[in-house]
Amino acid sequence: MDRIEFLKKLGGGAAFALTATCLGGCMGASPSPQTENVDMTIDLTDSSYASLQSNGGYVVINNSVVVARTTSGELVAATRTCSHENLKLIRLRNDEWYCSEHGARFSLSGQGLNSDASRGLQIFRIEQTGNELRIYS
Repeated sequence: MDRIEFLKKLGGGAAFALTATCLGGCMGASPSPQTENVDMTIDLTDSSYASLQSNGGYVVINNSVVVARTTSGELVAATRTCSHENLKLIRLRNDEWYCSEHGARFSLSGQGLNSDASRGLQIFRIEQTGNELRIYS
């Protein structure tokens, strides 16, 4: 049996079987954001972190983590790496994580808020004990 005869015998069922795994998934699925293992502690009284004393302020640590104080005073932390094109340009803006390269916007919990942010953003946990702030994955 040649290939044409084989394909005719299989008919539409084979075509469906060969393509079904991509329906709704091959082009539209977004991979999860890259994950980084982080475990660091900073001293909030250190002048390097002075901007965290003001609501809306943020600092970048080791060019990999951004720690910020929201307008309501909550401390939050996220990866500095944008999931859109892996650029280290994430910062806090208007109580959202924002990438200044293409305008990707993420909620404080890391959920994408526009098409450039569809993969989400890695958020780190925070524990504050006195003036020490632990940031970890």
